[in-house]
Amino acid sequence: MTQRSPMKVLCELAEQTLSDTTNQLGKVRQVHANAAAQLEQLTRYEQEYGQQLQTTMSATGMPVINLLSHQFFISSLGRVVKQHTGHVAACQQSVDQALDRWKKDKRRLNAFETLISRADSVKQAKENRLEQKLMDEFAQRASLRNSGL
Repeated sequence: MTQRSPMKVLCELAEQTLSDTTNQLGKVRQVHANAAAQLEQLTRYEQEYGQQLQTTMSATGMPVINLLSHQFFISSLGRVVKQHTGHVAACQQSVDQALDRWKKDKRRLNAFETLISRADSVKQAKENRLEQKLMDEFAQRASLRNSGL
């Protein structure tokens, strides 16, 4: 059984951390997208309801009690839209934080991969030099044997 180097273990842990962070980023992005879609729907509903009130008022008129009721409902919708706007902003902040964590984890993984690559290059260069030295010695011995004939 071959033993893994500590650097490779750290790299694998960094890969797992990045994978977990990527999943978390996906989740918060989905929550944000859902919240933004709900906000858009609420805003559209508020606008449509306001337009309906204007159309009804200009076309046929309406009793004062109905007008007050509609205005109160539109006002309530406005408060809900404002609250949901805050929720969307909080979701965006969560996305930004998750993205910052993802970038940090990605940089960390890249750093480990770079260090491993450099270490492998150094190891390969040493092996190449050793192989060349052995080949030179072999060639020198063969040359000595041939000249001694």
